[in-house]
Amino acid sequence: MTTGKRRVLSTGMGYLNAVGPQARFIIFLFGVLIAYTFILLIFRKLAEILQFPFFFLIALIILVFFIGVVGTLYSHRFAGPLTRIKKTIDHLARGDTSVALRLRESDDPILKDLVTSINHLCEQSRNSIALVRETAQDLSRAVADLSGAAHRGATVEDLRSQIELVRKKHDLFEQAVRTVTKRGEC
Repeated sequence: MTTGKRRVLSTGMGYLNAVGPQARFIIFLFGVLIAYTFILLIFRKLAEILQFPFFFLIALIILVFFIGVVGTLYSHRFAGPLTRIKKTIDHLARGDTSVALRLRESDDPILKDLVTSINHLCEQSRNSIALVRETAQDLSRAVADLSGAAHRGATVEDLRSQIELVRKKHDLFEQAVRTVTKRGEC
């Protein structure tokens, strides 16, 4: 049984904890603002030339449409990968370590780093589970051999030797389990 000790990981250094992606998003917002301002100026000139009275309403509708389309296109770089990442983590939580996660070339670099970490976690989990499984099978074989030797009427010295082997296998099994539980602590 574990004592329940957990380490608290840092949550970041403030508002700019992922400078690259945040800078790209800020630049994107400035680009959207500049593009919309340009569209607004063109439409305003057209409204003056055509003497169109519903300028504000139409400008507002265009703004909503423009931001909706551009926002959807830009957020696609985040929403799709985050959905795949969530599904992968759900698989891991259910014990399925056979998953492998890949992102598109156009997806955000910080999400690619996260995917690399998740794939590493999957690989480590697969290795840990394989180690525990192999060690448990070794221990089971050693116990079965000991039981068979006892049923065949093996000598006391042979039984002691077999018991010592089972103890060693048991120690290896406990070590494998400790390794897995140590890795599993968050």
